[in-house]
Amino acid sequence: MKSSSALPYLFLALSVSTVGALAAGCGDSDDANDPNSETNDASTAKDGSSSGDDSTEDSGSTTDGSASGDASSDAAVVTGPFNVNPNGAVFASLHVGTSWYLGGDFTAVNATAAPRFLAIDSSGAPSTTCKIDSGFNGPVAAVVKAGGSVYVGGSFLAYKGQPVNRVAKLDASTCALDTTFSPPANTGFNDAVTVLAASGTSLYVGGAFSAYRGVANSASRLAKLDLNTGALDTTFSPGGANANGFDSTVYSLAVSGTSLYVGGAFNAYKGVYYVAQQLAKLDLTTGALDATFSPPGLGNNGFDSTVFALAVSGSSLYAGGVFSKYRNVANSASKIAKLDLASGALDTTFSPPGANLNGFNSIVYTLGVSGSSLYVGGAFTDYRGSANVALRLAKVDLTSGVLDTTFSPSTSNGFNGEVTALAVVGSSVFVGGTFDKYKGTVVNRIAKISATTGALDTAFGPPGKNVKGVENAVNVIASDGTTLWVGGYFRGYGGNSANRIAKLDDKTYALDQTFSPLSSNGFDQSVQAFASDGKSLYVGGPFNDYRGVAGSAKRIAKLDLASGALDTTFSPPANNGFDQYVRALVVSGTSVYAGGAFSAYRGVADSAHAVAKLDLTTGAIDTAFSSPGATANGFDERIDTLLLNGSSLYVGGRFTAYRGVADSAHALAKLDLTSGAIDTTFSPVGSTANGFDQAVFGLATLGTSLYATGYFNAYKGVADSAHRIAKLDLTTGALDTTFSPPGATSNGFNTAATVVATAGDAVYVGGDFTDYKGVANSANHLAKLNATSGALDTTFSPPGASANGFGPGAAFYSMAAHAGSVFVGGDALLSYRGTTALGIVKIDGTTGVLQ
Repeated sequence: MKSSSALPYLFLALSVSTVGALAAGCGDSDDANDPNSETNDASTAKDGSSSGDDSTEDSGSTTDGSASGDASSDAAVVTGPFNVNPNGAVFASLHVGTSWYLGGDFTAVNATAAPRFLAIDSSGAPSTTCKIDSGFNGPVAAVVKAGGSVYVGGSFLAYKGQPVNRVAKLDASTCALDTTFSPPANTGFNDAVTVLAASGTSLYVGGAFSAYRGVANSASRLAKLDLNTGALDTTFSPGGANANGFDSTVYSLAVSGTSLYVGGAFNAYKGVYYVAQQLAKLDLTTGALDATFSPPGLGNNGFDSTVFALAVSGSSLYAGGVFSKYRNVANSASKIAKLDLASGALDTTFSPPGANLNGFNSIVYTLGVSGSSLYVGGAFTDYRGSANVALRLAKVDLTSGVLDTTFSPSTSNGFNGEVTALAVVGSSVFVGGTFDKYKGTVVNRIAKISATTGALDTAFGPPGKNVKGVENAVNVIASDGTTLWVGGYFRGYGGNSANRIAKLDDKTYALDQTFSPLSSNGFDQSVQAFASDGKSLYVGGPFNDYRGVAGSAKRIAKLDLASGALDTTFSPPANNGFDQYVRALVVSGTSVYAGGAFSAYRGVADSAHAVAKLDLTTGAIDTAFSSPGATANGFDERIDTLLLNGSSLYVGGRFTAYRGVADSAHALAKLDLTSGAIDTTFSPVGSTANGFDQAVFGLATLGTSLYATGYFNAYKGVADSAHRIAKLDLTTGALDTTFSPPGATSNGFNTAATVVATAGDAVYVGGDFTDYKGVANSANHLAKLNATSGALDTTFSPPGASANGFGPGAAFYSMAAHAGSVFVGGDALLSYRGTTALGIVKIDGTTGVLQ
């Protein structure tokens, strides 16, 4: 079993044509939490730990999806039920003509919803009764069924919007949450759960935690809970430091008779070192350590490195992991071992001593027993010194350890990526991991193969879909013989391929496969910004490749609105784009303006610091706007958002200086569209003469006013003058103190406001916040304010913790006001006013009711 970690914080922007600049931000003034990265795909470390998320585990950060202002890009009102479910985060959106364009870190759109947890039958069809809906808000690492319930463990904090810290009990038929086991006010563990095992009336839980239900040192990496109530067994785990559990992570558990076998990365049990090195045998009732199985003393027991998997058969215990030594004997057990259940003695028939005479060349993650065979999954390719005889999956004899070459022919076997989960059910083996091919055939992260021959069941998968499987890692597969429960990092199951960009019909939301051909589509990394002139779609992000062509579109691309074809005049193959990511785009006249973290365009150093003006047709940079030189153009730090108004370009971000002039623009600037000159009336030079004390993430206009959102608290050096939102005069930059009365709780939000949009006499704001003007739970991640007075609209946001906005765990990334509705986009939104909400959510702009 692989470990799981919480997903990184992500954020995005959603834009719809006429709204103006719809920006977003990270909600944190510290770049340490900024997920901007040139590498956005989840990765798996060789120590068995996992990083990243089904969406991204190091996903690129938000950008502004500002619209061009061209009337042609705001056509028909969207109709029909709003049902848009990408399988990963959405960072930008644009409505042009009769189509929606989505950009983000997803790989499929409108797949079967399965946020990190999935119930399917043996054919691969999703369960019709188990309603996963919004599912878990973090990775699932462990699943076990006991009686009529399914227990789930991982790095999540919520299930369908309800708090369940790292462990949950669900009804096996309906997948409804058991709130007796997970009481809302006092639930779960303080760190990741990696493995579960059930026996009698108890659930044994292993992981990286140290506390349960808020009690410090109550359960160090191992806990025994009542299956019904979730109560901790304090006989098994006496409270107090060094009174219970292990010194490091538990990854595997196995029950046999009256004993619990525990594997992991630990060396100490109940504070005593070298009594249990990576492996321990405990009494199921008392938790007492079996010293016969583990004689005390360094090198007298256990393994030299981590145990990830355990399985019991007859009188034997099988262990898999990273190790090479057992009881300090060199080359005695390479990644796999067979031990006597009672004495812990190593079976040297299964593991003949000596280098290359036993085991695998790389990590074993998972084990399964059936009949006289042991099925083994991991990162390996070689067995007993023979190369490429078992690519990440092997079947060996339980007694002799001999490899089954019918199951794994030397000429064609195994997977092209790691196997991290398997379950043997009848005559079949269900396999999950990070792979996308088995014996050369596409099988995305989950596969069904014959337990005898190893033949792939090509019919297995969701019905009516062109692409099998899930888009990100599978960590665990459990079965009761009829239903499979699958957990991991994924967000969807089956569905149509759409790599970081998709075009949908605005009435049916069907994926346009001309724009996104199944065989080759999209970008290699996330899409974070859109703009359109009504003829072409301009795209920004941290990407380099489009439709599989290396270096074809470096952080910016121009695509045909209908076909998705790349414009190679704008992006010449040999020399195109920026040196760092683009996070904001706007179109005006014959130019496209780009903002981001770059400093060079088309390989010319210091040609464009964070902002650039390019020709819409040729992509040539405007040197009047950006004179070459280290301090001749642009900003000293990155841009998060751009907004057009008349002949001016408003810029928000994390900068303090423009064109080398210190303190000329603190997080906000107004530039001339033609010359790039800064407006010194709007931004007088001086440390407290202009701008904000921290980052600006979003900008929007209404009438003669500019609305800014971000992480700031002060404007022009005045403390508590503008908490995360401000209304400014478009010409002078003067702060409107009617909208923002001065004072610590007289204005704004309690934490970051990331996005803003205006419509009618309203300002819609989204972000991390829960409180407005000091009132707790008055605006949970979403608020509607009067554009003049700044008063909160309590019809849109009725008072109460669950009466308005989004529930716990919401990662709120985007918002736009359009045709009487507010569109909200994000990752793991989970619930809105207690109702499940996925993908991009549509809300009535007046009542706040989910549409």
